This record gives sequence, structure tokens and C-alpha cells, in this order.
Amino acid sequence: MANNIVLIKSYHGGLGDALQFSTLPEEFYKQQGRETYLLDGASFRNKEIYDLVWGCNPYIKGVMDGEWNAGDLPEFDVRNNTGNWISNWEYIHGLEPVNTRPKIYYKPKFIDGLNDCVIVDLSSITLKHDGSEYDTDQLNRSYLEFKNKNSDKRFISVNFNKGLVGDINQYSPECDSTIDIESIYHYCDIMYSAHSIFCLHSGSVVLAAAIQRYNKDLSINCAVYPTLYSQIMGWVNNTTKMGAFYYDYVNYIVT
Repeated sequence: MANNIVLIKSYHGGLGDALQFSTLPEEFYKQQGRETYLLDGASFRNKEIYDLVWGCNPYIKGVMDGEWNAGDLPEFDVRNNTGNWISNWEYIHGLEPVNTRPKIYYKPKFIDGLNDCVIVDLSSITLKHDGSEYDTDQLNRSYLEFKNKNSDKRFISVNFNKGLVGDINQYSPECDSTIDIESIYHYCDIMYSAHSIFCLHSGSVVLAAAIQRYNKDLSINCAVYPTLYSQIMGWVNNTTKMGAFYYDYVNYIVT
């Protein structure tokens, strides 16, 4: 019986790191009749990541110690087999690949007044804005170009409480207004209610992909720096087995 149990975790503790495996527990159960537990000691950058991705997932049976056997194990070959990051993880885990979006089981609530808005989130825990990754001037030019092309929309920047996410690299360009994020669930509600999101290649783009299950019209626009885009396309074109989260329904904007 022990060999039939799935013990899942992500190597890193970020939001996108966890969400990339969010479809696995349900598919393990439906396709193989296997129960999934979160591996004891799995790390998360904050408790709300655990709550949203695993705590709300009815296919997570609890927390268990044992041998890690699901997630981004170092021995896994993550080369592109399916053309989509989510379905590729299902394939790698011996499942029939059936999902192309991450999955959350929290049903977002609609917030009035955001349906014509672009949510602007240029924040990240790990990505740098000092020119070594994102160049602030280049990022601002790409943002303003996008803003001019969508001049009929209202642009709203998001502000994360430090107590919610901890230390964060955040660049706030010129927007029409700002909205304070009260919780990760509040952020889900905001995305669900908006027209578009303009963000970095961070946890926000992966969460937005999950929100598209509830709001299929949500437009996702992700700014990426050139070397990162080359890495993404290397995975897409199978010129490298190492890649970065890629979703064919995201508009990637090279800055």
C-alpha cells in the first residue's frame, strides 16, 4: 500500500512552484486510484500558498512523512513532451496528460467595477529589477507601449502588504489607481473580475493561468527578459531539457 501513496512537494516554496503540480493529486486519484499526501517538511514562502494550493485541494489527504515521489524530483527529465508545462508534468508522472492550466479549488468571487481593468503586478520574490534580469527602463517602455495599445482600459497596480508576502521586489509603474491586496484569496477575486493582467514571469502568471478556468476571457500578458525568453523557447523547441513555465495561452512580451 505504501508504494501506492503519492508524497508530493515542490523543491522551491513559491506560489508558481506549488501551482505547477496542482493538477496531479486529482489525476492520480482519477486515473490510478492513488491517494496523495503533502510530504512532511514541504516548504512554502508563506502560509497562504499552502492554504490555496494544497489546503483547499480535496484530493490532498493530509501530511505524511516518507519518500518524496511526486513533484520536481532532481532525477526527472523535464524536456518538452506535450507543449505545455502543466500537461508535461502529468506526462512525466506517468499520467495521461489532460490539463493545460494549474488548478485551484477556491471559487473566486466577482468584484464589481474591475471588468474593464488591467491589473498590473510587476512584483516578485526572486526576480531582480537591477538590470541583471529585468531592466527597469526597458520594462517601463514595454509597459507603456502595452498601456498605449489598451488606452480604453483602466490600469490598476497591486500593493502587497509586507506581512502577507515578506520581502518582495516590486516596481510600480504609472497607473490610474492602486489596490491593496488583503489576502491571496482577495487577489484571486481581483484577477477573476478583471479584463487583463500585466505581470512578470513569477507566481502571478501561474495563478492567472489557474484563474482562467473561472474567467476564460482573462487576458494574461507576461513581461520576460531576453535570456529568460530564450530559455523558455529552448524548452518549447526541445533544444534544451531545462526550461521555465510555459503556457501557450499567455502573451509573452520580451523587454
